[in-house]
Amino acid sequence: MGKISFYISDYCANIEQCTIHKNSVRIRKAHHTEYDECITSDPVQLVDLLLNLRFFPRFRLKIANALVGRVPSAPLTIQLIPPVKEHLDYHWGQRAVHMMWELVELTELMAWLSTLGGAFSALGDYQLACADTAGKISLHQMKLACRLGDPSLVARCQLYLAISLIQRAEFATAKHLIQSVYRGARKQKEPETRLLKMCQGIWAKLRYEYDVHQRNVARKKT
Repeated sequence: MGKISFYISDYCANIEQCTIHKNSVRIRKAHHTEYDECITSDPVQLVDLLLNLRFFPRFRLKIANALVGRVPSAPLTIQLIPPVKEHLDYHWGQRAVHMMWELVELTELMAWLSTLGGAFSALGDYQLACADTAGKISLHQMKLACRLGDPSLVARCQLYLAISLIQRAEFATAKHLIQSVYRGARKQKEPETRLLKMCQGIWAKLRYEYDVHQRNVARKKT
């Protein structure tokens, strides 16, 4: 199959050349060209045509043969015209509305969990049970953050979990978690200053609580 082309002209008279190859269809910008024959099409029909050309070899071959056998042999131009009735994708609209409401609900739930988790985290310095509850809330927040698709929020939830681990004297796990979040934040093209400061502050808390824990253990041994 040689080089077989037709042209597409949009509403603003911008011209694109569509070239049919044996295994593909390529569309490139082209300069204004004179043409003898012009047919009209709305955008929806044109998209259907281009998709059929791309994915169905037999259809592509039939169109190529039709273009070759045309009289006159001058390039054919498809002129886009506004459709009589706008095409609305109601199915996708319903999905978009559902996703929007889900986002609103998840954001509100995240706010409630943040308030509740903060309260238990503050009490976790004095009661181990509260620290356990704060850790569980952080895990729920992390799951919601993953559904929201916000890496920064996921990282902050990991730091909340690290605070709970520190309060439960699980220093090695907390250390690994803080370092992981800090290194990930530093690798970003534009590191988030707030996240880095949080890592540094929780790291300072880790060092302090670890020193206190070590002194208490040494005191008990004596």
